[in-house]
Amino acid sequence: MPSPSASRQPSQSGDKGFTLLELLIAVAIVGILAALIASNWPHLRLLTQRSTALNNMRAIGAAFHMFASEHDGALPKRTTGSADRWPQTLADYLDDIKVYASIGDTNVDRFDRDKLLSNTRNNTSYIMNGYNDVGAYQNSGVEVRISQITHPSQVILLGTPKAGSTHFYMDMLEGQNGNHIDVLNLELYDNGSNYLFADGSARFIKKSDYSHRMWLVNPDFVVPGESAPTP
Repeated sequence: MPSPSASRQPSQSGDKGFTLLELLIAVAIVGILAALIASNWPHLRLLTQRSTALNNMRAIGAAFHMFASEHDGALPKRTTGSADRWPQTLADYLDDIKVYASIGDTNVDRFDRDKLLSNTRNNTSYIMNGYNDVGAYQNSGVEVRISQITHPSQVILLGTPKAGSTHFYMDMLEGQNGNHIDVLNLELYDNGSNYLFADGSARFIKKSDYSHRMWLVNPDFVVPGESAPTP
């Protein structure tokens, strides 16, 4: 006759390991997930680069505003000749000038400080508003204050130039077509690019939603070759 203690022992019959079928299903699921990640990896990497670049732009936007707070609300000027260009002007307001180089931009060396701060050619990933619509293309002494920008969240301060461009400023009045056609890269991240705005915000804009009029400080400015904007 079995002892009472023996009759109270739990049954071990339910403690089974994985069956071969269960293991095969698990392997198949892992394989499917790996295939999905591999097929979407280029897109995921592009999204990561785009997000990092936006954060870099926001840091530069903060530098613009710190500069303005020390200069009676004025943004850095569009300079010529031997005067410091905007990368050098804003460098003291940045924790790290490596933000001048977008992750994934193989044309910019983020570790070469001298190149990033050059005053002879732009070696950053960005191009600054040249304020052509308020006369800065003809007169580099023109100052633009944040307070004079009616809709700062809609006026671009920085965009992205095409590979090989050394322009510091986006000049609508330069060349036959203007920099907004010849120099800007509107599709750095597949179907659009990142932009920094005068309020310090940065966002991705699809090429289909982009307008070169976003660079205008004066919303009533008539771009050469175009009709006057409708009220």
